Amino acid sequence: MNWHLLDELASKYGESFYLLDSEKFETNYDEFLGAFRDIYPKTFIAYSYKTNYIPKLCALIDHKGGYAEVVSEMEFLLAMKLGVSPTKIIFNGPYKNEAAIEKCLLNGGVVNLDSFYEIDIVEKIAQNNPEICISIGLRCNFDIGNSSTSRFGFDVGQESFNKIFIRLEKINNLCIKGIHCHFPNRDLESYITRVDKMLTLSNQLFSSPPEFINLGGGYFGKVDESLGNQFKCEVPSYHEYADVIATKFRNFYSGLDEASKPILFLEPGTALVADAMKFVVRVTSIKKIRSKSIATVSGSKFNIMPTSSEINVPMNVYSNLDKNCDDIQYDSIDISGYTCIENDYLYKGYTGSLNVGDYIVFDNVGSYSIVLKPPFILPNSAIIEYNSKTEQYETIKRREEFEDVFRTFNF
Repeated sequence: MNWHLLDELASKYGESFYLLDSEKFETNYDEFLGAFRDIYPKTFIAYSYKTNYIPKLCALIDHKGGYAEVVSEMEFLLAMKLGVSPTKIIFNGPYKNEAAIEKCLLNGGVVNLDSFYEIDIVEKIAQNNPEICISIGLRCNFDIGNSSTSRFGFDVGQESFNKIFIRLEKINNLCIKGIHCHFPNRDLESYITRVDKMLTLSNQLFSSPPEFINLGGGYFGKVDESLGNQFKCEVPSYHEYADVIATKFRNFYSGLDEASKPILFLEPGTALVADAMKFVVRVTSIKKIRSKSIATVSGSKFNIMPTSSEINVPMNVYSNLDKNCDDIQYDSIDISGYTCIENDYLYKGYTGSLNVGDYIVFDNVGSYSIVLKPPFILPNSAIIEYNSKTEQYETIKRREEFEDVFRTFNF
């Protein structure tokens, strides 16, 4: 990668754009799944669409035998449009409308119930379709030893949870296929706790192992040292997660034949896609305000890290070596975005050479970037990918225009 290539791409796709690496995404999938299957072969990945729903990536998951983990009717329809079998769709989330739940269940998908209102819905669907056996799971909420209380799922410590389970079991054509949990914590200790509690809960609820136990997502992806050092906990590798999770499953079900063991579902998003995307911007201006040096670029923090403003993702600067002016070196310069938000900084405290007209490439930006970025102030950027077979860059998503943003408004 060099300045001339980036400048050529910018002239075609705009001064800010994403670079997708679907081969890296596929490699991450293989390595993540392989680490678990080496220990507990009955493991499957249900890819978290919400983390990054680029259709090409979602289709890759299906092609490789993975499942789709969706949390809305929109994502469910995306999976269906891609040709994903409904039997390989897991429908999670705190808000599911009745039509979407019905469509998923009647076509063989699994809906993990999150709230009490959903119980009434699935009971009604089952009663109206006695010839169809519908499959559900229950999202379970319990203390994992952190300071916060998750708002999702059913509190398994309350008596109402047992009543729910009994009520659902009495529906003749409804099958509780398994239990599900998901917490935001990504450290290994939290996974030790949730695995132990899910295995114990499974034994309490089911007379024989359920069809699946789903541990949700929340796993770190691959990070370099500079990024890893910014997190509050050690960043586990795929194999370290597997050593904790899959080993406990293997030992717990060691006395059973393979067919009797439950499927271990994992729902990674960030772990697979974060380092499979880069974001390219152009330096448009540099100024000094009192003692602070500030560069403005053609992108925004909302393009790369919309869920956090405290982390500096890895970045590389590409300068035009043919230019006649001297490089300007900075001990510390902040990289700011194009928006009018004061705290729109893509990187704070960069040390090195930086000039107007340089391109900056930010790494590890595939997680939640394109799905959370609103068309705020400017339409959204293009996504492109290099095709090694044709040796050309291909458009994965074109740059949005004025008409895309305002098409749904009445003028």
